Amino acid sequence: MSKQMFQKIIATDMDGTFLREDHQFNRDRFRKILDQFHQKDYLFAAASGRSLMSLQDVFQGFEDEMAFIAENGSIVSYKGKIIFEDQPIEPKVYLEIIRRLSASPYGQKSCIILSGKNGAYLLKSGDKEFIEMISPFYVKTTLVSDFSEVTEDIVKIVATFPTEEVEVAQEWLNQEFDDVIAVTTGFNSVDIILSDSHKAVGLSQLCEYCGLEAADVVAFGDNQNDLEMLDFAGTSLATSNAKPEVKKVADSVIGHCNDEAVLAYIEEMLDEY
Repeated sequence: MSKQMFQKIIATDMDGTFLREDHQFNRDRFRKILDQFHQKDYLFAAASGRSLMSLQDVFQGFEDEMAFIAENGSIVSYKGKIIFEDQPIEPKVYLEIIRRLSASPYGQKSCIILSGKNGAYLLKSGDKEFIEMISPFYVKTTLVSDFSEVTEDIVKIVATFPTEEVEVAQEWLNQEFDDVIAVTTGFNSVDIILSDSHKAVGLSQLCEYCGLEAADVVAFGDNQNDLEMLDFAGTSLATSNAKPEVKKVADSVIGHCNDEAVLAYIEEMLDEY
């Protein structure tokens, strides 16, 4: 595997961490940071439960200057090249999860998304408001009559619930299924991924590609799907709006995502070195 010459990797979760609650960030400020990263041989990595296409859309104009750890570590991309791709969830597994979830007290098929490398799949019969709400987070969405029609490899199932049911539904999913794990991401939903798949897996692959160790990584997060990444990184930071269990794992707690605390921390870090 080719080694890239970097001194550090700065990896950050997106929603609730790097992005404000309006899902935006200061692009001029980020541009200045990337320029300094080039001078210091630092690599910026967006590490998210979002799809690769969604992350590339968020960072349009910066895509060739950073790395992407997408789908909770299942896909890692650098300069348009996929450098790691985890095993997909087998159709018999995700179809059984959907069947049992739909029959459970906690969810309906209309609130389920199948996410693949090239797009997301929702039911034509799904709730129209739900489809309109979720579509901005996926660059390409396809409506199907039944999830059995999907032929693309699927790396993540997203199940959305009423706010008051998210935690109990997550607990039910983790009790019912052994091969997958359900983690919260900051919305009224859980990401259902293979139990041995998480952001630290993708981040470790990126480290190997760059010839770096965990000690060379600075990572930021706010939710359950960031825990392994924060535990892996040499330096780990949680935003003040992070979940208590995330703050407990992190080395330090910084400001709120709405105050662009990640950008501020990076700027201070660059001034120190």
